[in-house]
Amino acid sequence: MPTVRSSETPPPATRLAPEAIGALLAERLPEAIVATTVAHGQLTVDVVPEHLPRVAALCKREKALGMDFFDMMAGVDADEDGFSVVTRLYSTRHRHEVLLRALAEGGREAPRLPTLTGVYRGANWHEREAYDMYGITFEGHPGLEPRILTVENFEGWPLRKDFLLTTREIKPWPGEKVPKPKEEPATSDEAAQPADEGPSEEERAAAKKAKAERAKQKAAEMRAKKRAQREAEAGGGATASGGASESGKAGDGAGDEPEEGGSA
Repeated sequence: MPTVRSSETPPPATRLAPEAIGALLAERLPEAIVATTVAHGQLTVDVVPEHLPRVAALCKREKALGMDFFDMMAGVDADEDGFSVVTRLYSTRHRHEVLLRALAEGGREAPRLPTLTGVYRGANWHEREAYDMYGITFEGHPGLEPRILTVENFEGWPLRKDFLLTTREIKPWPGEKVPKPKEEPATSDEAAQPADEGPSEEERAAAKKAKAERAKQKAAEMRAKKRAQREAEAGGGATASGGASESGKAGDGAGDEPEEGGSA
C-alpha cells in the first residue's frame, strides 16, 4: 500500500533560546505579558491572569513555538499576595519549554483563574488538584468537584501555609519545645481568700518542742527499765551467795565429831 505524504512539508525543528521565546510572546501579546525572567536556562513568563488562556494558546499554535505538550501545573502559596499558578508547556518537536506564571485574583479569600482546559485537555486533572490542595477556582472548568485527593466533606486546603496540622496538636513532634501555658490571673473572689501558706513559725516550734519532750520521756523510761533490771539481777546474786555460806558452815561442824571406834 503506497504511503500518502502531505503536500506541505513540516518546517525543520528549531530550538529557540529562552530569550527569543520571551521576546516573541512580549511582541505578539504585549498587553498580556507582565515580565519575562531567565534563570539557569529556564524562561518564566509572568502573565496577566485574565489573559492566561490566550498566552497558552499562542504557545501551542504558533509554529515557531509549537508547545503541544501540557507538562504540569503547580500552585504556590504567595503569603499575603495570595496564590500563584505555574504551568509548564513543552514542545515535543522543537524541544524547548516555558513556564507561565499567573497570580490568582481574589487574594486568599477567593482565588480564581480562567481555566486552560479549552486549550489543553490535560489541564483538567491538574486544575482539579490545584483546587483540592489550594482552593483555587478555575472559571470555566467542566467540574472541579468531587475532590480527588481528599474526602468530599474535607474542610480546608492542605497545601496552604495557614492550614492547621491537627496531628501536631494530638501528638507533638519529637524534640518540639511546647511552651508552658500561662497562668490565668486570680479572680476577685480568689484574691480575697487568704492563700494557704502552711503552718506558721510558732506552730512549727511547738511541734518541735513536743517531739523533743516525747523523746526525753521515752529515754527516761528506758533508763528506769534498765535500772530495775540491774537491781533485779543484783538481788538474785546475793541470795545465791548467802545459801552457799550456810551450807559451808554445816559441813565444818560435822567434821569435828569423833569417829566411831577411835583410839583409847
